[in-house]
Amino acid sequence: MKFEKIKNELLILTITIISNQAFANRLQAAAQRGKNEVMLIAQTGSVIGIVAGGLLMSLGAGQVGKMVLVSGVIGAAAIFGGPALVEVMRGIFGA
Repeated sequence: MKFEKIKNELLILTITIISNQAFANRLQAAAQRGKNEVMLIAQTGSVIGIVAGGLLMSLGAGQVGKMVLVSGVIGAAAIFGGPALVEVMRGIFGA
């Protein structure tokens, strides 16, 4: 009974947010800000990984340095290359 009431209230709230233009715009802006923050953190993390890997290799911790460096490079390729790949696909398939 209580679960059904919560479910109905959530449904009404979802429909209200989707149908109201102001709520939808605010929700879209919040999602965009969140995406931008996650991308910034990921980009910073990949650059830090590359720098830390190079530093570890130069200090003599070769195996750990290589692992960190490769992880940073893979992260950078995914973070920086992912949006570019999506744009290429969008240009090819015309989305």
